[in-house]
Amino acid sequence: MRVRTRAEYEQVLEAVGICVSARVPVLLWGSPGEGKTAVVESAAGQGWLVESLIVSHYEPSDFAGLPVVTGDGSVELAAPAWAKRLAAHRGRSIAFFDEFSTASPALQAAALRPLTHYQVGALRLPESVSFVAAANPADVAAAGWELAAPTANRFVHLDWSLPLEVYGECLVTGDWPSLPVYDDVVDLAERTAAELVLVAGFLRARESQLSVIPKTADERGRAFPTPRTWDYAARLSAFAQAVGASAQARRLLVAGCVGEATALEYLAWLGSLDLPDPEALLALPDRADITGLRADRVYVVLQGVLAAVVRRSTPDRWADAVRLCASAAASVGIDPAVPVVRVLVRDGVRPSGVSVPSEIAVFAPALALAGLLPGR
Repeated sequence: MRVRTRAEYEQVLEAVGICVSARVPVLLWGSPGEGKTAVVESAAGQGWLVESLIVSHYEPSDFAGLPVVTGDGSVELAAPAWAKRLAAHRGRSIAFFDEFSTASPALQAAALRPLTHYQVGALRLPESVSFVAAANPADVAAAGWELAAPTANRFVHLDWSLPLEVYGECLVTGDWPSLPVYDDVVDLAERTAAELVLVAGFLRARESQLSVIPKTADERGRAFPTPRTWDYAARLSAFAQAVGASAQARRLLVAGCVGEATALEYLAWLGSLDLPDPEALLALPDRADITGLRADRVYVVLQGVLAAVVRRSTPDRWADAVRLCASAAASVGIDPAVPVVRVLVRDGVRPSGVSVPSEIAVFAPALALAGLLPGR
């Protein structure tokens, strides 16, 4: 998708800044000379260290580690200079892998270890490092390679272009946009937990969307849904809402994780939800009424209740959660409630010494089958 207006450009810029701030690897797809590198490196003006690497100029050992013989005759994988500078920096930083699509498959594979494990040879990078890559589409790349599915699936994919409206204005004023980055976000953990509940509820209704490997090579080189990218989508959606990002930036982020079609389906499903607050249900469990809700929505409600109890567990809240599950089972059947009850009765979730509400009897067959039937 080509960005044609200033508003669209700012939405993409916002999405990139959220990925960098949330430390989720992002890959910018765009034609040469449209400002991808300049925007990423603009973070240096905000105190970030930016290490830019034109990946095709390196060897796999520059990412996996350089073999060095030590004094005792053993071999150690020594980290290259770029990784040492990132490790020594006391603050946030970006490892920018430029021209990523011109790197050979062996180089792309070697770059996965820093991306996923923050490991370069024997050196562990700090978690304050964010990873950004830039690539040209195959039809304009110089000696480009398609991304293998395991490589592509580790990135959020965002289309990048520089519209004339932005270029013309900045050419005259000299005031070029910089990457928006965010400090620590209040309530991010709670927002992320809530978004993960929504993802679990959607996948409960659309299990086929949990993992969908595209059939063609070019599609496998872009965004597609897997458990990893659903986790990315939840984290980034929560971050976007926490910093007050636009709805369009949030859509770009979700689509960049799981693909356009799946993202539209997920966001449409979210838009149709009108769910009660889990804390309100736990405060007045006897007045909870979920009659008329579809089974997938009931599942989301109860997963939210479970998350609330795990965050702040007391015997009363635990017992009320069990009663809410029993009430849901009476309204729509036990299927949406069984997964939550199974977690509630497990050791570590069930408070020590708490009495089990009698209402749990409705789940006895399912709990017995799983070997989780609790004693009173």
